[in-house]
Amino acid sequence: MLQAENLTIKLKSEKDEFFILRDFSIHLNKGEILGLAGESGSGKSVFAKSILGLNTAPIYKTGGSIFVEKKLLENDTDYKSIRGKKISMIFQNPQSSLNPVMTIGQQLIETIMLHNKSLNKKQSKEEAVKLLQDVEIDLAESRLESFPHQLSGGMNQRVMIAMALASNPDILIADEPTTALDVTIQAQIINLIKKLNIEKKLSILFISHDLALLAAVCNKIAVLYSGELMEIIEPALLINNQEKHPYTHALKLCIPQTGSKNELTAIKGFIEKNSFLYNEKCIFADRCSNSIDMCFKEKPVFNNNCKCHNPL
Repeated sequence: MLQAENLTIKLKSEKDEFFILRDFSIHLNKGEILGLAGESGSGKSVFAKSILGLNTAPIYKTGGSIFVEKKLLENDTDYKSIRGKKISMIFQNPQSSLNPVMTIGQQLIETIMLHNKSLNKKQSKEEAVKLLQDVEIDLAESRLESFPHQLSGGMNQRVMIAMALASNPDILIADEPTTALDVTIQAQIINLIKKLNIEKKLSILFISHDLALLAAVCNKIAVLYSGELMEIIEPALLINNQEKHPYTHALKLCIPQTGSKNELTAIKGFIEKNSFLYNEKCIFADRCSNSIDMCFKEKPVFNNNCKCHNPL
């Protein structure tokens, strides 16, 4: 359904130039939920926006290809043909994504009519009610008259999911959709996304920094670090401590353990800009507890679902 091949994206300005994504390749199959994990600043959201052609200067695509259903996306026309139609996106903060001075109904009906010009306003309203029911919002018809500030964060996120589904997409990109929500509401949104995946056969790219969450939701997980793909792993292997890459292992150790009195684990150092300095060395070598001499002399290649000279 979705394929990135050797995708390279740079930030270029007068003062700085570095890779946001570097030779990044990934595949999302039909009906699959693919997780994309990594720290803040690793390039997750930039990848999501690059699929839809939403990145602007000083961020530039400098190499590689993106395919949707094996069709190469080459120019603005190609991106417009899939944006909001074949592919929809939900963002991490629904409060900033919804218009505060328009009712939920106005925003949802406008979206429906934009993507289905054969419907009149009455039919669009009926479709809006159905969409709100699909995302399990009670009293759906009366909710159309509500403004975003009158609904909870979880309700607004459901509205955002309904708007994303308005165009009947084949692929849904969920960019940290539960970050701003409390744990109970998080679970409800996750269950809703899994339900939509099964009922509507949606292919989903689920972006998060939370490995435990991704392991509970996804069919496979891609681990991204400073713009480079470190590992692709199945949730069962992750849960059973069979990850290969030291970064995946370190990220996992950062998850707080219930009942533990130990201090929270943190990865030493901080995430570096992926510049020409890392042309001949592993981007994670300076922070890695498993590094060897070769890590500082030669860039590893992605092989057997892992990019590491000295895997676990």
